[in-house]
Amino acid sequence: MGLLEPITHKEEIESLLNEAQSMYDNAKNKFESQKKQTTKRLENLGKVKVNAWAEGMDSFVTAFGTFKNVEMDRRIDSNMDFIGSDEEPKQMLMNIQNASMTANEVAKAGFAALGTGALVGIASYGGAMMFGTASTGTAIAALSGAAKTNATLAWFGGGAKAAGGLGMAGGKLILAGVVVAPIVAVAAVIAGAKGKEKLAEAKKIHAEAEEAVSQMNIMTTGMEGIAKMSNNYSSFIKKLNKKFAPFLQELERIKNSHPVDADGMIDFDSLSIVEQKTLHVSWLMAQVYYHVLSTPILNSKGEVSSEAREALSASTKGLKQIKKDTYKMVDEDAQVGDIVWKPEANKMLIVNFFAVVIMIALGCLSMSTSVLKGILLIVCAGVAFPIFFKFRNLPASRIYTWRLVRLVGAIVIAIAIAVLL
Repeated sequence: MGLLEPITHKEEIESLLNEAQSMYDNAKNKFESQKKQTTKRLENLGKVKVNAWAEGMDSFVTAFGTFKNVEMDRRIDSNMDFIGSDEEPKQMLMNIQNASMTANEVAKAGFAALGTGALVGIASYGGAMMFGTASTGTAIAALSGAAKTNATLAWFGGGAKAAGGLGMAGGKLILAGVVVAPIVAVAAVIAGAKGKEKLAEAKKIHAEAEEAVSQMNIMTTGMEGIAKMSNNYSSFIKKLNKKFAPFLQELERIKNSHPVDADGMIDFDSLSIVEQKTLHVSWLMAQVYYHVLSTPILNSKGEVSSEAREALSASTKGLKQIKKDTYKMVDEDAQVGDIVWKPEANKMLIVNFFAVVIMIALGCLSMSTSVLKGILLIVCAGVAFPIFFKFRNLPASRIYTWRLVRLVGAIVIAIAIAVLL
């Protein structure tokens, strides 16, 4: 019977080994594909963060830093909890300045020179990369060359070993890739085992393959979460950048419209109330920007951090609160609200005009079958028409609302016409 055992179990052994090879290959392919996608998303987030620091935040701190005696307390009616309120404003401004300087250096050198690993590092731990403090007490942004690289790696590892962290070694593990857990390389074992005709060995290899597949699936799922969070952060930062840009332009206008003292500064008290409120709303916007840019999206284990989810949620709520507070501004203060709401009103203008064109086209086409229906659809186009000279001096927030109401009303009427006629 011993001589017949290899023949008796040959098909079962081959089946086990082939299945092990197949499920391992499938899991590995999914893992590698997701790793590429996640790395790409992190690279993109790294670029978005660098551009945000180098452009938006650099412009802000340059303009905002021109004003002295700025009172950081609340000067506008707001229900918004200050983002990053646990950090001193002066320290926050210093961090923004350091991060902006570092980002400008990176932007000038070009992303190609920076490399994938550094971009992933900035995306994952942007705050540390930009304005973190080395374990020696020196700001990383102030270091250069190998010293900066070593300090950054040590920061990622939780600080130098003398300070109780993992030091450079731990940092290298985190920066080495999105996934740091080892994968059991069973492919070579499987290939070599096909010549063995022992069922026990085949079952052992199959079990090892299952374990490797399980580990890869866990890591693949983890990377999917990282890719999704990276994409969410990139989208929010781009959105925030568009809303922050008008404030940067207004800050520059205010700065250029006032004389500076011997130190090149402008006293906050010399500004009009509207200008002071503009500075304060821009400060609120900057805090939202700062919070979302500086919060690490990964923890020390390479997983999406709870702080990242909380920061994105808080920043989203903060932005909504700013919109809500500026919507309430009337009279002279409406000039501040217009900075937020004019772009929104302009977007609604385009949407309304598009609806007008569609309704006129539908009305003209309907004339051949029903003159009444055609005329009513053209009337709907008039309802959606977004320009009304009588109310042109309204705050941008009210113009936005009026255009939205007209658009919704026109669509409801058009649907009713289509159903009834």
